[in-house]
Amino acid sequence: MLIGIIYKIILLLPLIKSFFLGRRNSFSAQNYLFIYFLLTFVNEWLSFIRDQLNPDVKVGVQYHMYFIFCVLFFHFFYSFRLKYLLEKISTGVTILSLGYILLFTNFLGNDFDKKIGITITLFYIINSMLWFYQKISFFDEHKITDDPTFWISTALLMWSCFFIFRVTPMFFFAKNDYEFLQFLKIGQNIINIIMYSLFYISLIKYQKQINL
Repeated sequence: MLIGIIYKIILLLPLIKSFFLGRRNSFSAQNYLFIYFLLTFVNEWLSFIRDQLNPDVKVGVQYHMYFIFCVLFFHFFYSFRLKYLLEKISTGVTILSLGYILLFTNFLGNDFDKKIGITITLFYIINSMLWFYQKISFFDEHKITDDPTFWISTALLMWSCFFIFRVTPMFFFAKNDYEFLQFLKIGQNIINIIMYSLFYISLIKYQKQINL
C-alpha cells in the first residue's frame, strides 16, 4: 500500500511540471502531455479512493476507458514524430488496436479484460520501437538523450514489458498464488515510479528546447 501511495505522489511531479511549463509557454510545446498526466492522476487517485472505500469494487470499465484514451493520445503524440511509412504503420496499429478493443473485448464490463491490457502494451511497444528505429536510421548530430521522446519511449517500453508479464497470468495467480500476485503489484508500482520519473526528465528536455 505504501509503495502505491508513493507512486501516486510521484505522479504529481510531472503533472505540476507540465502545468507550469504549459502556463509559461504553450501546452502544445510539450505536446499536450499535461492532459495525459492530468487524466492519469485523476484515474489513479479515483481508483485508490474507491479501493479504500470498498476493496471489492470493480474498476474494469474505468481502466478500459483510460487505456482507450492512452491509445488515442499516444497516436497523436507519435503521429508528429514518425515519418513516411513509419507514420502509416503507426496509424495502422492504432486502428487495429481500437478496432480489436471495440469489437473483440468486453470494454464496457466491470471486470478488467486482460486482452485490453495486452493490446495497450503491444501498442506502446510497437510505437516506441518504430520511433527508435527511425531515430537510429536517420542519424543527426543531436544526442538521442536530448530528445524528450527518447525518455517517453523508454518509459513506455519498460512499462509495457513488465505489465505484459504481470497481466498475462494475473487471473491464474489470483486463484493459485495470491502472494506472488501482490508481489507483482508492488513491482508494477515500482515500475510506475521509474516510468513517471523518466517522463519528468522528458519535461526537463522540453524545457531546455523551449529556452534555446
